[in-house]
Amino acid sequence: MSKKALLFAALFVLVVFRGPALAAAAGSGTFAHAWNNYSEKEKRSFLFGLATAARAICTDLTSLQKDAKPQDLETNFRNCFNNYAGMEPDRVIAAMNALYADSKNAMIPIDGAYRISLMQVRGDKVDDIIVQSRKYGEGLKKQLEQQHKTDQ
Repeated sequence: MSKKALLFAALFVLVVFRGPALAAAAGSGTFAHAWNNYSEKEKRSFLFGLATAARAICTDLTSLQKDAKPQDLETNFRNCFNNYAGMEPDRVIAAMNALYADSKNAMIPIDGAYRISLMQVRGDKVDDIIVQSRKYGEGLKKQLEQQHKTDQ
């Protein structure tokens, strides 16, 4: 897959899903508010978009391994893909819904909430990551509030 196609896929995911969330966060809403306002179909589309982007990136990365054996290429692709996708959508959506049910997590960006939820579904410990993500989200909230003030 070409670099242009990869860039397009990444931009598509950012514009379609993060753009509205950033707009909501800049106003009176939060990332949690944006996520919770998505329909189930939109939530599934978000996951599908991320899985498609992961597939494209992992395909490119494994195709660059010219000297690798076919079985190694397959293993490398699976490892790459499963690191960013490959979970049951219903479980990931439920984990994201649960994460955003806690108001302390409201400003964790949607892509971060996805990654945390994916790790959580796999059984990884995420408590420290959630704390770090909350701090990042609060810093982002302050930046957005400052930008909103200067725009008025």
